[in-house]
Amino acid sequence: MILDETNCNNVMNLADSLQCGLNKMTVAFSSTTAVAGSQEARGVRWALGDVLPARSGKLLTSVLEQLEGMLVEFEASRSELGESIEPSRFAKLLEDYDQITRVRAKLGSYAYMFFSEDTRSQDARTFKSRAEEIYTDAANRTLFFELWWKSLDEKSAKELANGARGFLYFLEKLRKTKPYTLSEQVEQAINLKDSTGRTALLQLYHQVIDSLIFEIVLDGKNKKLTQEQLRDLFYSKKREERKSAYEALLTKVGETRDIVGETFKSLVRDWRNEGMKLRKYSSPIAVRNVGNDVPDAAVEMLLAICRENASVFQRFFRIKAKLLALDDFARYDLYAPLIDAREKQFSWAEGMNLVLNTFENFDSEFAAMARSVFTKTHIDAESREGKLSGAYCMSITPEITPYVLLTYTGTARSVSTLAHELGHAVHSQLSAKKNSMLTFEAPLPLAETASVFGEQLLIDRLMSEADEATKRSLLVTMLDGAFQTIQRQAFFVLFEKEAHERIATGLNVDELSALYFENLKSQFGTSIIVPEYFKNEWLGIPHIFQSPFYCYAYAWGNLMVLALYKQFREEGPKDFAPRYLKVLSYGGSESPAKILEEAGFDIGSRGFWQSGFDELSRLVSQLEKIA
Repeated sequence: MILDETNCNNVMNLADSLQCGLNKMTVAFSSTTAVAGSQEARGVRWALGDVLPARSGKLLTSVLEQLEGMLVEFEASRSELGESIEPSRFAKLLEDYDQITRVRAKLGSYAYMFFSEDTRSQDARTFKSRAEEIYTDAANRTLFFELWWKSLDEKSAKELANGARGFLYFLEKLRKTKPYTLSEQVEQAINLKDSTGRTALLQLYHQVIDSLIFEIVLDGKNKKLTQEQLRDLFYSKKREERKSAYEALLTKVGETRDIVGETFKSLVRDWRNEGMKLRKYSSPIAVRNVGNDVPDAAVEMLLAICRENASVFQRFFRIKAKLLALDDFARYDLYAPLIDAREKQFSWAEGMNLVLNTFENFDSEFAAMARSVFTKTHIDAESREGKLSGAYCMSITPEITPYVLLTYTGTARSVSTLAHELGHAVHSQLSAKKNSMLTFEAPLPLAETASVFGEQLLIDRLMSEADEATKRSLLVTMLDGAFQTIQRQAFFVLFEKEAHERIATGLNVDELSALYFENLKSQFGTSIIVPEYFKNEWLGIPHIFQSPFYCYAYAWGNLMVLALYKQFREEGPKDFAPRYLKVLSYGGSESPAKILEEAGFDIGSRGFWQSGFDELSRLVSQLEKIA
């Protein structure tokens, strides 16, 4: 996903929450200056000292001792829990639980970021494993509190909740999962099982995929590239480079199918066994929907609208093929720049300044929060072997400025990624102003709101300063991005839904690849030629392994932003920004439906989702006129 933002308050269980929580993504950037004349961000690495004082020795021991003391004190409150507990005492226990959650989040986030620096590092993997054990132990020792809260009758729960205003939505969400909650002993067993099962499988997946090095011939020379360096070639002007890059990636990934494919099947069975057989959810995707607090019907409508509107993007692909003068437009041509596009490179300093100035023109507070990420040295942006592929923004606690990981290569795509992740950082900081640890993470369906909006601001900035040829190129880039973040993500989820059902009845890895290939053909129709090696693409998509059905959040968020951005164009920043920032400041303190209602949207309305595609269709028509 893009390996991107994951809201992890609502996953299936607390051990899975570690892997997901370790992927909580919100951003931050380094104050390191760019190397003069360099397009890449050499030497730009984050400082993790704001998360933990050290990864070993007395300083780390003091943190672990602090956590242990908090746990012992909290466990002692078990005997006080009952319907007769005073609201003031309940509120104090919630605050104590909030503080324990903060320490756990720091430990888990640090472990994942350390691992992200170099997935090949034995020290990083060892520290991550140790952190997972501590995290799981803490989760099991505090589990009784959530289970007790869920067990209360409605009258008692309401009376206690009235005295804990800052935690209302957190408490409400817990109550909604009551029908799917098991006994304390079983919940603890699942947590322990996941720390050496699901979490270990996901680490193995990343070790295999992120350690791959790809050999390719460029300009007559043999080159060895990381996955991120290879992916930049997807956007090359040279067709042979695009084709070679995809062949190198998907052939190499395909060679891992015995290990990676069986890993996926095991993860899917684990998700289904726990979610449906043990917890009695109605379907595998319902586990995610309940966690996101969105109705199944709204998600199914979103996916159906995406499938029905496949022709919008197919129409765009035919226009792009014409612009590229390609009669045999193929999948590896999908992100090709236009023939007359001016290939602009941005130094690290230029990219940072462009994004920050764009944000400043929108709203000074928005820009100030993005800028704080740089000054805190909370970014890892350089390219190197072993580094986790993709990009993410890590929200840790309300008081810690978010961290970001990306690989900056100087392309416009890198600048766009920077704007995206900084949008997450702003969202997190706005939410942190008034929310507790338990309520500051935005619900997953809204997690992409600020990030995509930030990208759109950047594109509009570039469009306003462009000539006609550049505008045409930017319009193509915008629609390329819309495909990547809406249609592509929705079809990932459509593949997942079918894969989860078919694996339950017996499906081998080659059959999964064939299933994915059929998914691609239904997505593209006759608008694109899809080479057979694209059947391996699913093996290299991290989200479907680590966060099942997560990807509909991208489609949800992007279609919603299209509607929001229409409001922004009509109202201007002065009137729009305050209301928009208020929506972002909710974080996870209200349901997605209520937050969107604040913005004037009804997630149950078919028209809400279709309006996003209507806007995309308008952009395709605009491109058609200047093609």
